[in-house]
Amino acid sequence: MKRALISTAVAAAVAASLYTASQYYIGTQISAQVDAWRQQAAAHKELWVTRLNYEQGLGGGTLHYDISYRPLPGNPLHELLAEWQPTPELSLQGSLPIEHGPWLGAEGPGLARLEYQLPLPDAARPWLPDYPGQAAMLTLTGVQQWDGNSSLRLQLIDYRGHLAQPGAGGQLDLALADSHLNAHWQPRQQRLQLQGQIGEFALGLPASAERFSLQQLSLSMDATAAGRYLWLGDSTLALQQLRFSSQEARFGLQDALFRTHTTQEQQHLNSHTEIALGGLSLPAQQLGPSRLRFTLNRLETAPYQALLQRLEQFDPNQDPDAEWQHIQPLLERLLAYQPELGIDEFSLSLAAPYDTTANATLRYTGTGKLDPEQLPRQLQFSARAQASDAAFQQFLSFMIAEESPGLSAQEQHQLLAASTTQMKALLLQTPFVVQQAEQLQAEIVLENGEVSAHGQPVMTADQLLEASGLGNG
Repeated sequence: MKRALISTAVAAAVAASLYTASQYYIGTQISAQVDAWRQQAAAHKELWVTRLNYEQGLGGGTLHYDISYRPLPGNPLHELLAEWQPTPELSLQGSLPIEHGPWLGAEGPGLARLEYQLPLPDAARPWLPDYPGQAAMLTLTGVQQWDGNSSLRLQLIDYRGHLAQPGAGGQLDLALADSHLNAHWQPRQQRLQLQGQIGEFALGLPASAERFSLQQLSLSMDATAAGRYLWLGDSTLALQQLRFSSQEARFGLQDALFRTHTTQEQQHLNSHTEIALGGLSLPAQQLGPSRLRFTLNRLETAPYQALLQRLEQFDPNQDPDAEWQHIQPLLERLLAYQPELGIDEFSLSLAAPYDTTANATLRYTGTGKLDPEQLPRQLQFSARAQASDAAFQQFLSFMIAEESPGLSAQEQHQLLAASTTQMKALLLQTPFVVQQAEQLQAEIVLENGEVSAHGQPVMTADQLLEASGLGNG
């Protein structure tokens, strides 16, 4: 019996020692991470750190913070905050409890976990009269893993009720549901993964046709940092539905998609972008699916980052000519590597699916020196487009309805018949447009200082300069 008691006591002592040692180690690791954050924040020109430290304990600890974000002049947030308050800054002060691992409950194994529930500010409560009591407006959950990776989740409260403006009278109906953001950061790989969405957002006047709403706005990103302003990887922004309606107009958007894919080949960036719309409803027009795909290749990394850094400092209140003197040499450095822009596809659906299409490529072949007289000789450009006769007529119908809404249906039909013939005749008089069966086809090519269309020369670069008003003549 004594042996059993002694063994149990020894085991308990060892377990307590291991637990205490693990808690000390975890607290030390968190303190080191907070110290690294403080150094990184202190090096940032727009962050002021009064306090950022970790007070460790057994089983957990407390993170104390007092940080101010003060955007510099030229940063759009500086002007925005200056309109709201005397000092353009955002301040965060307080303390957060931290839970130590090695086991974090529902989060599984990990180094540490924090959860913070942000209450609705008292100043905002009169604006949301139907807010549910003292429920948290925003819940933040963060987890630090043993390998240094960290995860963050932001969950916004669902709200269905009124939005009031104190002292002004009147209310709006507001709906906000299923809104969250998940972030996962891998510091060793410099990899950031994001996934977020707004399930529903609607704002409208009670008993009125005026209403704005969106359904399923989602964001996803999987990218690796390759330098300042530079992320390689994929990102997607998708929207299921957006609608706006009033007594005068209606607007609708279905299945919108914005997607990018960026890679690096040696010191060159290659970027591919796709924009797609499932359908677009306008007051006088209904458009079907449409797509835009374009690429930007051979973008040299170093001058590109230098240009973005200078643009970040751009001050619209300064003399534009003086600002251009700083930007021009950086742009010339970038052009010296002869980047290429390509519009791989531009498709619209007017009268039938994808009955209007276009594509284009633009390549700079010069040394980078921006000389307006030499520019047409340093560019290679080609663009081609085609539209069915039905799509061309549908486009004119839309323009007539927009420009002359007071005409009757019969008057619009008569004007459309006359306009179709006149506009088509004017286009066909140019060397750039030809009729092929039931399609209008347009083309323009600029190469080696010569402009051509459909295999025939049209004008020289000097004539193009004179026509544009940039030439010496």
